[in-house]
Amino acid sequence: MLIIAGLSFTCANRSQRDRNRLLTGMYKLYNIQVQDSAGNWQDEWASDGTGYIIYDGIGHMAVQIIPKGYEQFKTLSEDESINPGKVRAKIDSMPVEQLKTTLEEFISNYVYAGNYSVSDSADLVTHRRLTHTIPSAWNSTVQRRFIFKGDTLELYNDVDRRRLKWIKQD
Repeated sequence: MLIIAGLSFTCANRSQRDRNRLLTGMYKLYNIQVQDSAGNWQDEWASDGTGYIIYDGIGHMAVQIIPKGYEQFKTLSEDESINPGKVRAKIDSMPVEQLKTTLEEFISNYVYAGNYSVSDSADLVTHRRLTHTIPSAWNSTVQRRFIFKGDTLELYNDVDRRRLKWIKQD
């Protein structure tokens, strides 16, 4: 009986490792779609943008999604942006409309990092988010159903009826 239990545990661990190995890598965003009430998929926010998701194979992941043109948005240099005095001076010198535009642009940058695990019995990945550009999402957990179609990873947020397609990078 002990041997059967051990084999069952080994098979379950192998299944989880195989699914984890399947996810391991870096993927570039292809598109984001939301499903309407009729079941049709429609392009959504940042579908024309870019982004990456990385699964390292040992339980860590990170994702960034940015809308089209984000990388051309000019504010401060990297050195200036980590200098609180320069950041304050820049903010104080901006007219209200420019402040609003800047805030909208920064809010559109969707980033989080955390730990992940893969279900041993279903194509389900759980993200335990440690940080996030949305403060209320820190230390939250989300689950995503996943399927592969060739080199394309499809992640499904069934709660929001959203599908993100990612292309595997070499």
